[in-house]
Amino acid sequence: MRVVRFVTLAAAMLMLVATLPGRLAAQDQKPPVVPHDLEGKANCLMCHSGKMPNIKGVPAESHKDYTNDNCVLCHSKDSPLQTGTPPLIPHDLQGKDNCVMCHNGKMPNVKAEPHKNIDVKNCTLCHKVKS
Repeated sequence: MRVVRFVTLAAAMLMLVATLPGRLAAQDQKPPVVPHDLEGKANCLMCHSGKMPNIKGVPAESHKDYTNDNCVLCHSKDSPLQTGTPPLIPHDLQGKDNCVMCHNGKMPNVKAEPHKNIDVKNCTLCHKVKS
């Protein structure tokens, strides 16, 4: 009985360890880069609505509040998400839904918000809360 329990536990541990790299890699994956020229194609949702055959639609749940303006923030080849790793948010977000209230360059010891023309509601698209 002890041997069976040990073998079962060992097999379960082995399976967990074997799948760990895939799980970690999935968390670090970057969004896909737009594979076509964007010239004259400012309305991403015209084709990526999910209604055109052979063209991948926008993920319904994870992208439900996004507009065409948001697409290139993540999916262009020169996006910060593609070229680097955005800094983590070192604090919780409870009651802090307007990042530029503090990140405006006027408060000492608070890093200024370097992005121009990006709506404050989009900060957490790139920046995640440090756990």
